[in-house]
Amino acid sequence: MKSSTQKENCFTLLRYLFALGIFCNHLCDVTQSEHFLWNSSLYVQGFFIISGFLTFNSFKNNSNLKSFILKRIRRIIPAYVITILIGFAIGMMVTQLPLSEFLNDNTSWKYLGANLVFLNNIQPTLPGVFEGNHLPFINAALWTMKIEIGFYCTVPIVFHLIKKMGSNRTLISLIIFSLLYYVITDVMYASTQNSIYNTLNHQLPGMLCFFYSPVLFLYNSEQTKKAGTWLYITSFPLFICSFYINALLYLAPIYLSFLFVFTAYRAEKYIHAFYWKDFTYEFYLLHFLVLQTLQHLQISDDLLANLALSFVCTATLAVGLHNMCIHIGKRIPIA
Repeated sequence: MKSSTQKENCFTLLRYLFALGIFCNHLCDVTQSEHFLWNSSLYVQGFFIISGFLTFNSFKNNSNLKSFILKRIRRIIPAYVITILIGFAIGMMVTQLPLSEFLNDNTSWKYLGANLVFLNNIQPTLPGVFEGNHLPFINAALWTMKIEIGFYCTVPIVFHLIKKMGSNRTLISLIIFSLLYYVITDVMYASTQNSIYNTLNHQLPGMLCFFYSPVLFLYNSEQTKKAGTWLYITSFPLFICSFYINALLYLAPIYLSFLFVFTAYRAEKYIHAFYWKDFTYEFYLLHFLVLQTLQHLQISDDLLANLALSFVCTATLAVGLHNMCIHIGKRIPIA
């Protein structure tokens, strides 16, 4: 595999496909329509895998901690904070409560405070907002952000352990630990139906296997390249069979990591056309909020019309937010 710092890959194209898949699934959730694509969990896992591969490779090539932190702040924080403020402003405009009552409600400020520190799960709703929608959440997609921030916090620690213990020993141990947590919490949820286990299943320890499995391929790039065809022949059937054999989903971090990274480099041979500018982060942040707002306004009952309008609105806002945040980010110096 080539270094991910080169442009000879299709990671951005994959991110667009994942973002579109999540968007379509959430459109179906919001409008109570039948899902016509795979569960959004697959696309979220894809984002985690690509993030792990690219983020860790970036730190591996330049392990200056201050630079790493500032780059993450530039990329993540401005767009995220603006999205939270947009959601709060929309809440002020569409709430069924008098504005004074909305602003005097502690829940409003709890929403703002919790979400600004990535704790969307603590307060996902605003008083009197979207209560007529099928889902009352302001921006349910933001639950992944605390996971992503948690990933970033582990990168310097894992990099240090790799230097001390070796890459394979460190990464395999971490992946096995994460997979065990992931399997145990999932089995406990299936046997007890206690929602706490489902919540724990989607938290940081269980998701680490998706972030660090591609890093294992990164540190074994020559061996992976030599065995690429055979790994693909093995991974693709596992992926297909996982739709029929649930137990195979526990191996998803391994075979999905290889499939996505392998595809990102191999697909470049067939997709040369142009450089893909990446608006997927901003699109992801905004899409659920846009879907909920349009559903509240009840502009159309037609699914395809909703799809088109929601997509155009989200894409337009995402491009604007991206460009705005570039200017904000330039004010943050990079060491």
